[in-house]
Amino acid sequence: MLAHRHPDPLSQVLALAGARCRLTGKLSASGRWALRFPSRGRLKIIAVQRGSCTFASGEQRVELRSGEAIAVNGSHPFVLRTDADVLPVDAETMTVPDHRIGTADEFSGVGGEVTVEPGGEALLVQALPPLLHISATHPQASAFGWLLQELDTETGCDRPGHSFTRDHLAQLLLVQVLRAYLTQPDALPAGRLRVLADPRLAPAARALHENPAHAWRLDELARRATMSRTGFAARFRTVAGIPPFAYLTEWRMRIAAHELTHHDATVGQLAVQLGYTSESAFITAFKRTYGKTPLQHRCHHDLHRAEPPP
Repeated sequence: MLAHRHPDPLSQVLALAGARCRLTGKLSASGRWALRFPSRGRLKIIAVQRGSCTFASGEQRVELRSGEAIAVNGSHPFVLRTDADVLPVDAETMTVPDHRIGTADEFSGVGGEVTVEPGGEALLVQALPPLLHISATHPQASAFGWLLQELDTETGCDRPGHSFTRDHLAQLLLVQVLRAYLTQPDALPAGRLRVLADPRLAPAARALHENPAHAWRLDELARRATMSRTGFAARFRTVAGIPPFAYLTEWRMRIAAHELTHHDATVGQLAVQLGYTSESAFITAFKRTYGKTPLQHRCHHDLHRAEPPP
């Protein structure tokens, strides 16, 4: 089961979402410039390796300096610029992955974009605020500095395995961004990531993630959070947006959907592994969540996987 392959909750969320961060390009620039990026509904990471620029989206303005990064959830278009008087150029018209503006390297930065499998948006992208700025004083800044240096090295050379290394460094970039989010739970919208980041609720949430098959009782969970039953239930609902046992059921169904589409477990095996007393009870819960039976869900996924790409 998932907890055996990925024992910590954040790794589980990333696995169920099918999150993959890929580098979308490198920008080297000098002089006055401005680039406009569309809203794509995907988590985007922009890290500055050298120089500085301004991030602008609506009324939001953030000054980005060397060693800093931003993450945006893709819900709004934005502009990167060095001068407010420069008319922005559409970044998507720059078709090569390594862009250059001007002749010098006053500014250097890399961009990454996170893709998820169908259904992964609710687990990851929608659980994040529109913008996170990881400044030079942030606890994750030193890790970002090392990653940016390694990315710069692997991007600018043709060493054996550089493409494989870049892909894995991009995944590490995503993890460091999410760790930065988790240090600021109050900035997160109500949902799974905020529960995992909440210092009071995290022990109970980890228990639900590590052992979803257990017949949890409210007093057990409240004890792990060192809270009263009433206080725990109220805080959990506020932070997660749903009650504790609705959270558990939703997590069980996420695991079930993932196992059905990525592994060969039978419906009966999943029912037992997820703590249901009968196969029919599991099927009913699954159908209530996804609108189809577990086998229909598996067949639907297999059918779409077998279709040739357009």
